[in-house]
Amino acid sequence: MGHLILETPLEIIINGSSNTLIMFTPGMTRELVTGFLYTEGFVESLSDILDLEIVPVEKEDGEEIIEARVRLIEERVDSRVSTMRISYSSCGICGKEGYFDLKRGVGRVKSRQRFSMAVLSKTPKALEDHQPLYDKTGGAHAAALLDTEGHILLHCEDMGRHNALDKVIGAALLKEMTCHDKILLSSGRASLEMILKTARIGIPVFVAMSRPTSRSVEAAKFYNITLVDMAKGSNRIYSHVRRIEEYEPH
Repeated sequence: MGHLILETPLEIIINGSSNTLIMFTPGMTRELVTGFLYTEGFVESLSDILDLEIVPVEKEDGEEIIEARVRLIEERVDSRVSTMRISYSSCGICGKEGYFDLKRGVGRVKSRQRFSMAVLSKTPKALEDHQPLYDKTGGAHAAALLDTEGHILLHCEDMGRHNALDKVIGAALLKEMTCHDKILLSSGRASLEMILKTARIGIPVFVAMSRPTSRSVEAAKFYNITLVDMAKGSNRIYSHVRRIEEYEPH
């Protein structure tokens, strides 16, 4: 019998108020929280975060959770900070308010970088080589950030594809990496909120390992993101194909 992937509660507390409970797989917790705060629009830059403390806590009922105690500058504190919500690993946008909040402040990606289809075609294999948790459990999603040559610069795994994406984005922010010339790779499908998260950080190419949703295609077209589907037998580009060299549509 294989190993089971860990599922742990992560409570994000912003300026003393419980805000979000995320079910996640431990590892790169600081990166996850940083990425989540950024992609959800709580912060516009790392300078908005005055302090971030990761603390294991045992609750009164014996439940062990991880608390992320965040202190933001006052200018970034609004009504959402004091509103508690639960974000399950399979849920990117949870509720009507989350849907409209996620789009707030997202602009079109500005990038003139071009990418090779030959490089993109090799990304599935590159990701496979960086999925030890999946190999062990069979139940992990992965995300990675690649350069124009297809080299993986950052990678992570998590039980949730949204979490994995936020971990990579958070890591890129903490390392102060430029994003206008990068490729974002996900083992899961592209959905609306995944594209919005990608647009917020300004990455021009999103590669998914399975078919995208209709809303994700619409969003990719609107936010100037090249959306590539690497599902077996597909290799289809849904938007802004001008960025891709050597591409021959099926």
